[in-house]
Amino acid sequence: MDFEKIKDAVTSIEMSKAMEDRIKENMGKKKPSSGNYIKWISVACAFGILLSILISTSFFNENGNFTITAYASTNDGNQRNTKLSSEKATFKLSTEDRTDGSLISISGGGANLIFTDVRLEITGEQIESITYALSEGTFVEDVTFTSKEYVDTNWLESEKINFITTEPGSGQFQGIKEIGNTYTVQYNEQDKYEYTLAIPHDGKNILTDDKIIEVVVNYTDGNSDQQDIAVTQESDSISLKLH
Repeated sequence: MDFEKIKDAVTSIEMSKAMEDRIKENMGKKKPSSGNYIKWISVACAFGILLSILISTSFFNENGNFTITAYASTNDGNQRNTKLSSEKATFKLSTEDRTDGSLISISGGGANLIFTDVRLEITGEQIESITYALSEGTFVEDVTFTSKEYVDTNWLESEKINFITTEPGSGQFQGIKEIGNTYTVQYNEQDKYEYTLAIPHDGKNILTDDKIIEVVVNYTDGNSDQQDIAVTQESDSISLKLH
């Protein structure tokens, strides 16, 4: 919210000539000092307008000035997308190819993770950047690389590529790169980063409690908004809703 602009707008508010004449006429029989009431009425009007602006803006920001859409691939290769709200949006977990024992952990970390294949995208006006923060777990990215890179353990560790799989004889390897539990992306570059959610489980592919994703939107005027997403599990599906 630009308070300087609001201040300028309020101080520029003037009483109309007709209203001023009416007040002067009604107060003409009173003592001269009562003429100061005109000034106080103008101030009261300006304050009322300012208060209404502050209340309406606060209410608007509380409900979020942007939309969060969740995307996930379906079993038939298509992509499903749902705008998140207070109602649960459920996505079936497509992780069979990542849990069949063919994955290799390079760093020894990343065990007990559910790879959701769910990514997020923001839409809104005058947005400069978005920051995501996951309470537990990590954001990950699917990457491909060559056999030469595969044997370079130092490179794999530096790139935080913890899991690898390949088709025999293909010469191409697929890995899951760890991004971290938070990252920031420019609004107009969202399509360049397809980071998905990897959520920790109890060792039996069950989430012990809800995980929270904080989504902070930074606007071009320096202000920001925040909405939180609750992530829960239902059988072989994962659900997201605004928290």
